[in-house]
Amino acid sequence: MSLNIRPAADADMEGCHRALAVVVDEGRWLSRLTAPSADGYASFWQSLRKMQAPQVVATAEGAIVGWCDIAPRDNPLNAHIGTLGMGLVPGYRGRGIGKGMLVLALEQARTRKLERIQLSVLHDNDAAIGLYARLGFVVEGRRHREWKHDGVYRDSVLMALDVT
Repeated sequence: MSLNIRPAADADMEGCHRALAVVVDEGRWLSRLTAPSADGYASFWQSLRKMQAPQVVATAEGAIVGWCDIAPRDNPLNAHIGTLGMGLVPGYRGRGIGKGMLVLALEQARTRKLERIQLSVLHDNDAAIGLYARLGFVVEGRRHREWKHDGVYRDSVLMALDVT
């Protein structure tokens, strides 16, 4: 398998949207039940590009299998903060790909002069929580029963990393 982790390029937008849709369809990892429309995702993508946001992709055999982005806040009072979003399609998890993407995105965040990276992760996503902790993220809080789907509640764990 030919695997590559690299900065995202403009041409990666559709592949990232497809990968996002696959992960959303699992109904377990992300804070949405459906993927955004193509136009909605294009708008989000363009806003990341305009802000020079850290964006990383993982490809296997030419297809995007994962993404990692750090969206800077647009309010001048907290423009030093970025919000992390990432995911990997099934079959590519547990191989160190997520760590590789996150390390590269954090390097980009430092270059971009972001100072703090925040995220929210579901309390039962042990693999992601472990990855974030190994890279220095600390738990700052928990939103109890924040998600309810099909009668099942899940908590969000709030984590952050100072990258200065």
